[in-house]
Amino acid sequence: MSMLAAHGGHPTIDLPGPHYRWPTIDADLEHAIIEQTRRSLSERDGRGVIGDFEQAFAAFVGAPHAVSFASGTAAIHAMSRVAGLCPGDAVIAPAYTFLATATPFAFEGVEVRFADADEYGNVTADSLAVQLRPNVRAVIVTHIWGNPCDMTAIAAFCRDHDLLLLEDCSHAHFGSWAGLHVGSLADMAVYSTNQKAITTGEGGMLTMRDRRYRDLALLFGHYNKRCQSEIGPKADYYPFAYTGMGLKHRMHPLAAAIGVHQLKRADDIEQRRREILDRVTASLAANPVITTALVPHQLGRHGLYVIGLRFSPDNATVTRDKFVKLCLAEGATEVDVPGSTRDISAEPLFGRPDPHAPYQHVTVTPPNLPGVRQFQDTFIKIPIWGYPGDNEFVDGYIAALNKVSAAVAA
Repeated sequence: MSMLAAHGGHPTIDLPGPHYRWPTIDADLEHAIIEQTRRSLSERDGRGVIGDFEQAFAAFVGAPHAVSFASGTAAIHAMSRVAGLCPGDAVIAPAYTFLATATPFAFEGVEVRFADADEYGNVTADSLAVQLRPNVRAVIVTHIWGNPCDMTAIAAFCRDHDLLLLEDCSHAHFGSWAGLHVGSLADMAVYSTNQKAITTGEGGMLTMRDRRYRDLALLFGHYNKRCQSEIGPKADYYPFAYTGMGLKHRMHPLAAAIGVHQLKRADDIEQRRREILDRVTASLAANPVITTALVPHQLGRHGLYVIGLRFSPDNATVTRDKFVKLCLAEGATEVDVPGSTRDISAEPLFGRPDPHAPYQHVTVTPPNLPGVRQFQDTFIKIPIWGYPGDNEFVDGYIAALNKVSAAVAA
C-alpha cells in the first residue's frame, strides 16, 4: 500500500489548479459572447436573446412557460410573490438545503417550517406531513445535490392537502423522477443557472404551467415595455404593466447568450457528465469507506450538478473531516464538505415574524431532524467534470479516494 502524502508519501495528484472549471471557455462560447455584445448589451423586452433563452429553456425542461431572472434567489422571490403567499401563511421547506430555497419566503414575512431529510438529503411526503399546520399553503422541495425527490408521493401529498407545489431544481437540471423531468409536477419550479450543469455565469429561471403565473412573474421583475407588450390588456392585472411590482430583476443579455450556447450543447453535457458519474460510481462500488450517494436509477435520474459521496464512519478509523484532510493532502483539492448548503433551520432570519423588524439576533429552536444530522455528518462532494482534458482529474480523484480509503479502512 502506498504511503499517504500526509504521512510522507507522494501525492496522488500533481496537477495545477483549478481542478474544476465551468463552463468550457472555447472559441464557440467566445464567439457567442462577442456576437451578443454587437447585438445588444441591454434588453427591455423578450424579443432578443432573453426571449431566446427562455424559449429554449422551457423546451429543455418541458415547461409551457419560463421567465428568466438575475439569480435563482430572485426567481424564488418571484415565486413566493406570484404564489400569493402573505405574512401569516406558511411554507414547508427542506431544513437541509442552500439558504436561498427558503430565505425569500422569510423576507416576505412568510413562516418557514422545516422538514427532515431521507438518506439522500431530500424531504419526503412523510417528513412534510410532520410539519403540516392549518396556515401552511405551499411546499417547496429541493432535489439536493442532483438526487430527485420522490415527486410521485410529494405531488399526491400536496393534492390531498390542497397545497401549492413548488420545486427548487437548482441542483438537478438533468434530473427526472418516474420518467418525468423535475419541475414537471410543480405549480412553479426554479432553476439556478450560476455554476450549475447549465450555466449563465449568474442567473435563474422560473418555470410554470399557468399563463397567469407567467404574467405575474413578468410583473415582478420585468416591468414596463415587456409587460406592456406581452400581457393582454384584458387581464385584471394589466393596469400594473407600466410599473410592475416596482422591482427589476432582469437577466443580463450576456448571461442569456451563454445560456443559449449551453442549451445547444445540452445533450453533449449530459452524456459526458453521466459517463463521469457512472465511472466514479463503478470505481467506488467495492469501497467500504466512501461510495456515491445516488437514488436508485430505477426510480430517478440524477440531475448532474455534483457527485455526492457517502462516508461510512463505522468502516473507518478516522472521522469524515479527517478523511477529507487526507484527500486534500493527496492533491485532491476539490474533495469538499459543503459549508453553504447545510441545515438552515436555526438561522435567525426564520425567527423574525415581522419582515420589517430590526436586524437583531433571535434564538430559533429548530425541530428534531435526525435525518438531516445523519446526512449532513456523512456527506462529501466532488465535481462532475465534463470538459475536454478532464480525464486526468477523474482518474486522479478516483485513485486518491481509493488510496485514502484503503489506508483508513477499519
